[in-house]
Amino acid sequence: MFDLILKFLQTPGQVLLVQGPPGSGKTTFALEILNSLEETHKIYASSRVAPARLRQHFPWIDEVIDTMSGRTARASWIDELHDLRRVEPDTIFNQVLRLKHSKQRAVLVVDSWEGAIRNTNDEGRKMLESAVLSELDESKVSVVIVVEDSKKAGDLGYLVDGIITLDQSELDGRRVRTIAMNKLRGFSVPTKRGIFSLDKARFTILPNGLRQPGSNSHPERLEPVPHPSGGFSLGSRGMDQMLGGSIPRGAFLLVDVDSSVSPLEIRTILNMMRANFINQKGPCVIVPTAAYSSDTVAESLSKYVGWEAIDERVRILEYNQSLAPKKWRLVMKSDLSDDVKTFAHAWDELAKISPHRMLDINVDKAVQVYGRDELSVPGLTELGANMRDTEGLNIAIASTDSKLRDQWLSVVDYHLKIKNADGSLVIYGVKPFTPLYGVDLNFDKGYPVLNLMQIV
Repeated sequence: MFDLILKFLQTPGQVLLVQGPPGSGKTTFALEILNSLEETHKIYASSRVAPARLRQHFPWIDEVIDTMSGRTARASWIDELHDLRRVEPDTIFNQVLRLKHSKQRAVLVVDSWEGAIRNTNDEGRKMLESAVLSELDESKVSVVIVVEDSKKAGDLGYLVDGIITLDQSELDGRRVRTIAMNKLRGFSVPTKRGIFSLDKARFTILPNGLRQPGSNSHPERLEPVPHPSGGFSLGSRGMDQMLGGSIPRGAFLLVDVDSSVSPLEIRTILNMMRANFINQKGPCVIVPTAAYSSDTVAESLSKYVGWEAIDERVRILEYNQSLAPKKWRLVMKSDLSDDVKTFAHAWDELAKISPHRMLDINVDKAVQVYGRDELSVPGLTELGANMRDTEGLNIAIASTDSKLRDQWLSVVDYHLKIKNADGSLVIYGVKPFTPLYGVDLNFDKGYPVLNLMQIV
């Protein structure tokens, strides 16, 4: 979305209106536009904040740090920085005309329009509108107008070429920031809404869903995130930090997955967690979702751990007894008493490799196979206690309410929720309570990598 906005402004003569309530990120957005444009004369005119205050709020405006030497130098990406708070309308008018008559390729940001016309009458407002909006094609100037209150902007919405709306709301008590592309004349807009963050005073739009590997990418053996002493990594440093650094041994984690999240996205996240554990010599038992067979799960996971590790340290439950036997396939009979014994035997066999094992169970699949009322038998309860005692990593995935999910919820140490909001994956902790994080799930290294960005 952001690249499309930059392309829009690189066409001379475009006028972009940026609107939104106070605190929605309009100034940061405007400055990020100037920071990203190249080979363009860039002017920022503020009628709300003095240049000195801007530099306090956005330190990256004036300084570029040389990471090799540690020295700082003045940045050159803003050519002119004007304070319009005490400037008369005639002065603003003349500044705009000077810029346009220079015939220089430029982008002008007026932040905000209400401040620029604060001391003007209707005639003065029309004069400024004419100065900013007329003959832009000939002058090679594009303009970004920041508006605090769209009702006071008059007819600007009809006169401009593009309109961007920034807003903020709440999701389960956590802040969400959204960007909407209401109009972008002459451009096809495939994605009209997205989520962004103002982390570190920068404007960053979250990726839109899962970024698939490119056509030239080849899966690679996943390089694990090392387990700390006494705990387990989930395979993502961002997720580990969100939960306090790591998951203690023996802990239970429940992940509620909203129906808006695709099976492919959740499988990719789980494969990251599984491969991180398996590639550190850890055994793993998987109760897969109904969306994928045991063959599909094994095939997708083998790309990041290898078939030797699958045969040695992985057991995947399968309820279709007609499939060909595999060392890693654990065939179940769909009878809870018998299946608990089969599971317990395989679980004990894997303990010969390592006492610290990983259980990855899809709660919905278990409910589907055994029914809602059959999953509270004493043998299952004892098995759960044994898993905690053996100091393993226990992960349950649920998409619907059920008695089994409620049982997990009553004993879990960690409870996460994953949703798709405005086209982007987001994750947050219920236990412990965490802010909302945007998820960047990608294959840049040839295997699934999950990075988090806090929505601030």
